[in-house]
Amino acid sequence: MDLFATVSRLPFSVLGPHRSDTSTVDRLNYKYTVIILVIFSIIVSNKQFSSDHIACWVPGHFTRSYEVYSNNICWVSNTYYVATAETLPLDENKKKTRVVKYYQWTPFILLFQAVLFYLPRMLWRSLSAKSGINIVNLVDAALNYQTADRFEDRNKIITYLTRSIDQYVYMRKRKRKRFDFIRRFLAFILCVPGRRMGSYLLILFFVTKILFIVNSVGQLFLLNIFLGHNFASYGVDLIKKILNGEELAESIYFPRVTICEFAVRNIQNVHVHTVQCVLPINLFNEKAFLFIWFWLAFLTICNTYDLLAWFVRSFGRVRYAYIKKRLELMQSDAHLRRMPAKEFIHRYLQHDGVLILRLLAYNSSDLVVTELIQQLWQFYKRVGSGGGPGSTTGSGVSSAVNQPSSRGGPGGGRQRTNLLDTQTSFFGIGSTAGGQSTDTPMYYFSSHDDHDQL
Repeated sequence: MDLFATVSRLPFSVLGPHRSDTSTVDRLNYKYTVIILVIFSIIVSNKQFSSDHIACWVPGHFTRSYEVYSNNICWVSNTYYVATAETLPLDENKKKTRVVKYYQWTPFILLFQAVLFYLPRMLWRSLSAKSGINIVNLVDAALNYQTADRFEDRNKIITYLTRSIDQYVYMRKRKRKRFDFIRRFLAFILCVPGRRMGSYLLILFFVTKILFIVNSVGQLFLLNIFLGHNFASYGVDLIKKILNGEELAESIYFPRVTICEFAVRNIQNVHVHTVQCVLPINLFNEKAFLFIWFWLAFLTICNTYDLLAWFVRSFGRVRYAYIKKRLELMQSDAHLRRMPAKEFIHRYLQHDGVLILRLLAYNSSDLVVTELIQQLWQFYKRVGSGGGPGSTTGSGVSSAVNQPSSRGGPGGGRQRTNLLDTQTSFFGIGSTAGGQSTDTPMYYFSSHDDHDQL
């Protein structure tokens, strides 16, 4: 995958306008969570560079320089927590179990969390681009279709969408054998039915969602390593105290008053000083990580629900009913029986085609997708019924290049418009008729380059 290009697009992807090829729950993970964590990291970093990040109570005979040294040495070395009512432990092992060792690294911990939340997004964008279709561009075209005033512009956009999806499902059939082992292995792990169905994008889509779940759950336990104690139950313990009416005492996770021991060498003598220090930064850390705990719990619930919801939408009767319902809006039942919708859905669109349509509907408009399904149906009906190349559907979809080629599909050996001879523009958008340019291209698509990446 092109990691450099993906990283270079990171600021725009996180902070840019809404042009998404995923669901709202996915955006909660890779966009809004990343923004929250980066903001927290900036705030903590600002406080750490200030002069009041730590204040130690030193003996009266310490000069100002001694006091500054005490504050700095206690900041860079780890302090340990002892409750006010307890006596200071003498055993070094007990002191080590109480060490607070994270506060210097809090900004980096937050940034590391942000990177982990964006990694599944990088995986989806990088690998989905290798499939030969750019869903973000399709979403952008669908949004432009809604705002286009001229009929010619709307016709070009819907033609671009139709031919893009048609070429994708056709090319996936041709190139499926190259990644057949990997596809079957992932399908087996995810229990995706229909090993002969086109499911590259669908499998990648579910892998991304599973990674979001692993991320939100795993980071609760990952913070145990960074913060110590049992941070995974931090929010649960707090809720129990509130429900039981207990007083919210100082948190052992984020103590504000700690003990620091440091040695000062004076010629041949080494003096060990024990001072009590205040960590004002932990006042913010406590609130920030409390919010992060509840946010991670909320994301886990949302991610799990979203995974189950998309699983139901992607398989079985729900997937079939979604497409057929929109076909029936403009088609008669008798016509659907002559050209079964089941064949159109399972053998033509397949899993990836239906997923693309659902993502377009989710990020643009269901009305646009309904029109797009109608155009795909008309194109499939024309190809399946042996309509000659160069014909035009009743919806006004322009014909493709006038060179027929054999296409494997329902009924076998049917003639299909050759989609691979287009070089710089997509089907009626800047296409040529009799060697003359008909329009300025609105969307550029180099079909050979994009598909050969796979």
